[in-house]
Amino acid sequence: MHLATDYIHLTPRGGRCRIRVHLPEEGQDTPVLICSELPTNEGSSITYVAEQLAAEVIRYHQLPTPVVWIEHHPPETTDGDTETFDLVDFSSYEVVESAPYMGETRLTLGEATWKRITRGMIEVLVGGEV
Repeated sequence: MHLATDYIHLTPRGGRCRIRVHLPEEGQDTPVLICSELPTNEGSSITYVAEQLAAEVIRYHQLPTPVVWIEHHPPETTDGDTETFDLVDFSSYEVVESAPYMGETRLTLGEATWKRITRGMIEVLVGGEV
């Protein structure tokens, strides 16, 4: 895998998160996306809007689905010492437009479920340091 892009993505309610897109060297592998909560995020938590963020990133980068979506909370966003990583699985990876809310149409995926994983597991997935 190679890191294709690393950028700040806007989240609902004036927030921001960090997105890292790791693309496979070979076409049949699955893209790995790491979404990190930022300590300066004043908007919605990445956990609260996971379905929307994943849909936006998939659509923006025109990625094949399913993808591996990793939610990352660095120590600065938890208790100051603990870093967490969660594998987020969606009941559907079809990007759909939800009904307009306050004048905005939102993209979304199916319902999310989370499973705690380790930094080492992610580094195996992407083939290097995170």
